[in-house]
Amino acid sequence: MKILLDTNIVIDNLASRDEFAESLQILRFCENGVIESVVTTVTVMDVMYILRKHIDPAEVRNAVWMLLQIVDLVPALKSDINAAFLGDFPDFEDAVQASCASRVQADYIVTRNVKDFVHSIVPAILPGDVLKLLQNEG
Repeated sequence: MKILLDTNIVIDNLASRDEFAESLQILRFCENGVIESVVTTVTVMDVMYILRKHIDPAEVRNAVWMLLQIVDLVPALKSDINAAFLGDFPDFEDAVQASCASRVQADYIVTRNVKDFVHSIVPAILPGDVLKLLQNEG
């Protein structure tokens, strides 16, 4: 299974949000090679910007560096930006994420905001749904 981790899932993990333990479980599956995972350059930039306001910037840099040892990084290309402009997404960043997910042939976009991806070619699913899929496969 190949997944694109949406920004909110990455922030859940890096900010150690206890109420989102399913996101942490998914990252552990990625680390163990059970799931192939990607994040976009957009996510890395957003996470660095958002978390530096709440967490020591050195800790954020270290956490993102460690994340990049686990997941693959997908650049947002001009074609992704163009697709976002032409798409029917209310949120531009989500449109870029969806385009990147499609381009790298991800099976799912893992997000807590599934409704934001209703126009995505790649289906968006909740972290708990990923865990259920893994249970059914195993």
